[in-house]
Amino acid sequence: MDYQKTIRFTGNVRKAIELATNVFIQHSFQLAENTESGVELVGLGTFLMKGQDPLNGISRVRISGAEGELSIEAEFGAVRKLVKYMTLFIGGMAVFFSLFFGIMFYDKTHPARWFVQSLAPFLPWPVLLPVISIFLKFRTSRALDVLLNNMAIIGKQQ
Repeated sequence: MDYQKTIRFTGNVRKAIELATNVFIQHSFQLAENTESGVELVGLGTFLMKGQDPLNGISRVRISGAEGELSIEAEFGAVRKLVKYMTLFIGGMAVFFSLFFGIMFYDKTHPARWFVQSLAPFLPWPVLLPVISIFLKFRTSRALDVLLNNMAIIGKQQ
């Protein structure tokens, strides 16, 4: 699991879990398991639209409540899938640009020049991709923290 958090909780566990279940179902998650002490949901795994809710970065989430505590465990499969897709896409574009511009602008006097010039736009990506991954994981973790806090507050209300 990429995310695990447990908090102390005194209140109606079933009500808190029901709140989280409703939130995830509204985000197109599918119930995998629903028991008295917890619930497990599976996401679609799509995370490619700008401005999409950070909870869609989760591929699988398990919410459970026991005596005195409430916990969430989640896998960030959709985030990993997006970063992998971006890596393959940018790598493919780099190969395409190298070949395309290499054939068009080949200069016998400076044979390596075309190669360096065609790959220059791709030089920041080895640094940017890990930063993007960290940012997406942070956003998704923060959304889960907020959800867990809301679950605790709603579960305390009678």
